[in-house]
Amino acid sequence: MVMPVSISARQISAAAKSSVTKALEAHKDKLTLPHKPELRIGFIPPYWWIGFVLEQAQIEKATLANVQTLATDVHRGIAGAVHPVADGKPGVILGGGHIICGFLPPPGLGAVEE
Repeated sequence: MVMPVSISARQISAAAKSSVTKALEAHKDKLTLPHKPELRIGFIPPYWWIGFVLEQAQIEKATLANVQTLATDVHRGIAGAVHPVADGKPGVILGGGHIICGFLPPPGLGAVEE
């Protein structure tokens, strides 16, 4: 039986900032953003969705496929630095002028430690 693991909020936040910055640069032609977005990276209950919000994003050009690819790229970058999240499931939520990108951690991942 695989033992549950935990991750550090500090470790995953550092990996996420780097991964998000790289992925946004790679996808800038597919998203219409008025300026470099101010990112909020967080752990969103109840399912411990780990992700970031692009606030006030202009999403006219963004298709679900484009944003899903962005989420997948961000997850891949985070998983490269924080290996316990490698089996997470990337996903997105579009609405209200916001893009929420993130991933569900893999089963068996324990509490997020400070």
